Amino acid sequence: MWLMKLVSLTKLGKLKALMLILLISSTLSIAFTASSVKAQNSVDPRTVGLWHLDEIKPDGYRAVTPDASGRNPGILGVDPLPLLVEGKFGKALKFDGGNFVYVPISFLVGFPPSPQPIYIPISPNLDVQKEVKIEAWINVQAFTDATYNNIVVKCTRPDASWENITRVLGLAIRSGVPEDGLSVPQGALSGFVRTDEDGANEIVTTEPVITLNQWAHVEFTRTSTGMHIYVNGYEKSVRAIHGVQNPTGAIMNGTEVYFGHDSKVTIDEVQISNLAPDLQTAAAQIDIGPNLLVAVIAISTIFAVAWLLRRAIQMWVLRSKP
Repeated sequence: MWLMKLVSLTKLGKLKALMLILLISSTLSIAFTASSVKAQNSVDPRTVGLWHLDEIKPDGYRAVTPDASGRNPGILGVDPLPLLVEGKFGKALKFDGGNFVYVPISFLVGFPPSPQPIYIPISPNLDVQKEVKIEAWINVQAFTDATYNNIVVKCTRPDASWENITRVLGLAIRSGVPEDGLSVPQGALSGFVRTDEDGANEIVTTEPVITLNQWAHVEFTRTSTGMHIYVNGYEKSVRAIHGVQNPTGAIMNGTEVYFGHDSKVTIDEVQISNLAPDLQTAAAQIDIGPNLLVAVIAISTIFAVAWLLRRAIQMWVLRSKP
């Protein structure tokens, strides 16, 4: 009898050891999950997209460059694709005037036909409504004949036609080619927004600010004080050539974002940020999600281990009965 009890106690010891291993493993799993969530949220909550442009990854039939926020990978477009070259910080993408990076915001449904276009959201966080900042490091090799040598541009379209595309938001270099009788110096920077109240609005720097074959940090903001352009951290003098410098209304939604379109430029560290004053509150609310996920995993694990331990004790008691 004592031998049977010794065997039973030995089994119980093994079961307890097993439960302890499970509990430790679960705790480590929770810790790793929390660490993973923290890594995903390491990007500033105001950042809606951050593309380091230092990596090209195959993704099925296409090539993509990752978004550090994990939400909006950029798709490389048109052969030959943009080249991975030495950048301002590590690698960067070099554009030849014909290729680009494409980030879809919403998918336009073309069938069945409908009186109004139907959009399926893909990356709606890129549709910043109020206050926005676009920034990047650029090194321009030459100015192309296109009026706008785009750095970052958000567009919208009511159908699949390229002719019907409309520029909604962006930062570009003006090539010096006149448009609608307006003359803008070659090498001036342009920033623009289209709002639901004031339509199209564009500002340009009053003088050229881009020097070929030199790295520069460029930035465009639309805030409560209006539209502003900065180069290497310094605000530049601007004038409004379309609309007004401080338009009212919400920025219109788009269907896609492009980097480097119509430009011979190397681009590094593209970032789009939402500067809305109430974003901090929204971010705090959104942050509950990952925390809740960790809590659910922790509670579920504790209950699972407790159930297994209870079941093991029940089995030991039953087997220990004479």
